[in-house]
Amino acid sequence: MKKFLLLAAAVPLLAASLEFDSVFQSNMVLQRGVSVPVSGKALPGEKITLSFAGYILKGTAGKDGRWRVVLPALEASKENRSMILQGKNKKVILKNILTGEVWFCSGQSNMHWKLYQSLNGKEVSAQSNYPLIRTLVVDANTSVKPVETFKSSWRSITPANAGKLSGVGFYFARELHRKLNIPIGLVCVTRGGTMIEPWTPAGAWESYPAVKKQVEKIYRKIPGKKPRLQDSTQNQPHLIYNGAVHPLRHITCRGVIWYQGCSNVWNDTEEIYFLKQKALFEGWKKAFNAPELKFYFVQLAPLKRPAQYVRKHVDIWLAQQRFADSDKNVKMAVINDVGDLNDIHPVNKEPVGKRLAAFALKYDYGQKINADFPRVKKAVCKGRTVELLFSHANGWKSTDGKAVQNFELAGHNGRFYAAKAEISGKVLKISSPQVDKPAALRYMFNACKTGNLLNDAGLPPGTFEIKLPYSSR
Repeated sequence: MKKFLLLAAAVPLLAASLEFDSVFQSNMVLQRGVSVPVSGKALPGEKITLSFAGYILKGTAGKDGRWRVVLPALEASKENRSMILQGKNKKVILKNILTGEVWFCSGQSNMHWKLYQSLNGKEVSAQSNYPLIRTLVVDANTSVKPVETFKSSWRSITPANAGKLSGVGFYFARELHRKLNIPIGLVCVTRGGTMIEPWTPAGAWESYPAVKKQVEKIYRKIPGKKPRLQDSTQNQPHLIYNGAVHPLRHITCRGVIWYQGCSNVWNDTEEIYFLKQKALFEGWKKAFNAPELKFYFVQLAPLKRPAQYVRKHVDIWLAQQRFADSDKNVKMAVINDVGDLNDIHPVNKEPVGKRLAAFALKYDYGQKINADFPRVKKAVCKGRTVELLFSHANGWKSTDGKAVQNFELAGHNGRFYAAKAEISGKVLKISSPQVDKPAALRYMFNACKTGNLLNDAGLPPGTFEIKLPYSSR
């Protein structure tokens, strides 16, 4: 057998009898292809031995009782194997462990939305028996201070429990499993009605003074009164991170799928929400000790909102696009074609999960598929017509067979008018009878309208605004 000797890492925790950290359980999936730290608690100074997949790892608990060893990179395996932890006087055995791809699934109500509530979800649930897809669903509890444990178990997907899973998370995991034919692990923590603040670790926005100032103003407490923010208990900064994400930080995963933003429409400008997303991502990378963590998220769907919040919804769209453009490991799935203007929870979750999975299949698993959403590459003015050329678009179609909607043009006075869009092969020709000399163009700047434009791969462009002429760099 191969032998590796690793010393325990010290992490401030109270000593305890021999045990694994909560995330390490029977029926789990370990991340393949990278070294995987395994950790837990023992008596201070206790020597431990961990055995798995032919490896024997030795370590010693620190003064605080913490131990940690590191498994070398393993290949994907469908074999249910046992992990044995041996201490001085106690042995702990975890059974039925697979090795494959692990993803963290999180966000507010649209990620929390169950499969059985989704379009055709009950029928799909009844047919879902996937012993190689394992899920760990953890309640998004709140806590003033970071906690280390939770009560939940890893389990495989069966017709009896599939319907209770996140609809988006289910379709994401199923698509990866079908295309890769290896075990998939999905760790889910979701909660409806939540802003981004409670999901963010303490200290994450210290580098963003504007965010810190805004958050402190919103959540300022007045002696003898409740905090200013409505539903403030779950939305206070850091509370869900402390109560639910923090104890999961020991898991090694490929990346995160995320769906949130609805609740930040009320308070945030484009700039502030952009920075809050960056702070969350940076905080999670640090917490998970994963500098190359992937982060694939969903842009909000269109929705009929009160007049004063229509533009604020657009600002969140713009902030989400900026965030996606800010980091090579971040991708955004656009869903303006599958929303429901009358429901903040559009029920068609399958394309959402599949679009997120397409990012992973292309960028993490090397499959040659169309995963990227159209982006403007060049805009040329020819008289009063603007000709648009996009990356990731070799042709166009409308979803309903009607004229393409939601383009607007402005002249030098800056006033935008509804514009006509004509499909001409790869090119979109945009014009408006009210604009003789186009100076600016924008798309999907009304949250109350559904997008009906798709590229040849069936993917829609997201919200954008450009000055004319335009050339991407």
